[in-house]
Amino acid sequence: MIRNRKLFTGLLFLLPLFAHALACGMVAPGLQGEVNEAAARYAKEHNNTAVWLLVEKEGETAKGASGLANRQKHLPASRDQLFEIGSASKIFTGIAIFQLIEEGKLSLNTKLSRFYKKGTIIKLADFQGKNYFDDVTVGMLLRHRSGFVDYLNVFGSDAKTIAHFKDKNKKYTFDEIVALAASHGEANFRPGEQFRYCNTGYIILGDIIEKVSGMPWREYIRTHIMQKAGMEHTWFGSQMPEKLRKNMPQGYAIGKPTSMPPTLAGSAGEIVSTLDDLARFMKAWGEGRLYKKHETLKFQMTQGLVKMDPTIENLQYGYAIMRIEGFYGHGGQTFGFQSYLAYNPQKKELYIVGVNDAFVSSMGLFFEMAGIVLKPAAPKKDNTPAH
Repeated sequence: MIRNRKLFTGLLFLLPLFAHALACGMVAPGLQGEVNEAAARYAKEHNNTAVWLLVEKEGETAKGASGLANRQKHLPASRDQLFEIGSASKIFTGIAIFQLIEEGKLSLNTKLSRFYKKGTIIKLADFQGKNYFDDVTVGMLLRHRSGFVDYLNVFGSDAKTIAHFKDKNKKYTFDEIVALAASHGEANFRPGEQFRYCNTGYIILGDIIEKVSGMPWREYIRTHIMQKAGMEHTWFGSQMPEKLRKNMPQGYAIGKPTSMPPTLAGSAGEIVSTLDDLARFMKAWGEGRLYKKHETLKFQMTQGLVKMDPTIENLQYGYAIMRIEGFYGHGGQTFGFQSYLAYNPQKKELYIVGVNDAFVSSMGLFFEMAGIVLKPAAPKKDNTPAH
């Protein structure tokens, strides 16, 4: 029996309002609540940095945004905004190479000397008085084992790098980037002997895609990857319409607004996208829909993996992918943004993270949400005999 009819009537009145609030994200239960809270907390902890976050697990998807897309104008971040994904673009470049391998147009063992007979690019493999260019393969570029100088890490500090490339409208060519790398000393090691992250290698891979496919590498990736994955709101930075560019969130580094010339990143990191489009891409790739053969995806996910840092046991790099605790993907950093894309095909669990500060860790938020902890590598045993 209802003793307080006024109270009951009031509750009935509030029910549709509560349902509306749920629909609008004003009151968010479950996963949506977790995502909203995490984005807001992370933004607050990092000086109101914009945070874009999408999580999909247990059949549920939630996305959120918090912080400021532009600090000077006090513009809030929103869930559907574009952001630079930086080196997460390398997955796209790697997929393009594997697609061309499936077509029999090259292999992981194809040597760079097949495409480059002469020129400055040969000097990239100078090491200790010898040249090893004939030893460098496509697979080495994908796995960062060429030893080539990284053109984005030749100025000694982040501040100097950003200052050197301050003209955001400058168009960088393939030859300019190769010459920049070649002009800063010899290779770091003989090709194939070590792992050392190198953007130069992925610039070369973009050029190889053009030579092998007969299409500009941007056109190839848009046609064979982005369109297949249903990415309708993704751009190469150098090809964005001016209206979209003007409405982009502002990037920051070292406390200041920054911009990166898109062609400087090129096939190593030029893509600009949204949470939804990146989720579509990661699932299309992780479910094998971007390859003709399931074996291609299995190979990419399981072969050639090495520790990215010898002191960390569970963070590995393979053929254009990072792997940690069953998650496959890639991180990215430009002069003003960071991103992290991660998909676990066994759990069907997905994380997309973007931030508009080059020095706020997108990977850190992914680790928090996925419950991942970096594990220190076991020290190497000293087999030196005792005396």
